[in-house]
Amino acid sequence: MKLEFRRNKIKTYIIASAVAGVMMTGFLFLIAYAPRIDHDADLQMFAGYNNLISLFFMVNMAVFATLSGTMYARFIIEEYKEKRAVLLFSYPVKRDRIMLAKLVAVFLFVVIAMMLSSLLAFGVFGVSETIAPLVDEPLSLHTLSRALKVAIIMAIIAAEIGIMAVGIGFIKKSVPTTILSAVALSSFFCNIMFNMTSDANKSDVAAIIFMLVTTLAGVIVSAILMKTVNTMEVE
Repeated sequence: MKLEFRRNKIKTYIIASAVAGVMMTGFLFLIAYAPRIDHDADLQMFAGYNNLISLFFMVNMAVFATLSGTMYARFIIEEYKEKRAVLLFSYPVKRDRIMLAKLVAVFLFVVIAMMLSSLLAFGVFGVSETIAPLVDEPLSLHTLSRALKVAIIMAIIAAEIGIMAVGIGFIKKSVPTTILSAVALSSFFCNIMFNMTSDANKSDVAAIIFMLVTTLAGVIVSAILMKTVNTMEVE
């Protein structure tokens, strides 16, 4: 995994994650302030922390799912295209272990990066709320614990969506297909969960169900990819 990070210029993705963290921090302040600008009923649903947390992490998940798809496109799709796979297959390591290392490396990076992004956003927002509150209700320990729980669930979903996307893109060895699949899958999950934001319990249950589904799908896709590279022929 260390070799994969060195070969694929991980610094680029660290910078991208940092930029995403800053942007999501601004987004959190924006949706918290929106109910004060307009008293529209649709905006007032974000006047409390429950819906605020749900919306923030759904959008954050979509951002990092796209990053996940982009990384997998670079780590896997580009590496197994045409004659570039010859170098990989010449390593004195089993083909499936190389594939597994790539999958796990990106998975861990995305989960950790999204968690750090979430800590940055809620850390800054929490300090701000103690000085100049934007949300009517107090920021309680229960709210923070729910935010942490949802952050973990959404980070796993984002990483698993990347694996599902690379499974689709690997069929034709297509980078655009991989990235577009990540965007489409994250949008699909967000649309379903957004319809449940009015009830925090339903929203959290839906997120857990999606996490289990995407994890199962990710395991299946990973197994298929590992089996595929073992039987690949390179000219």
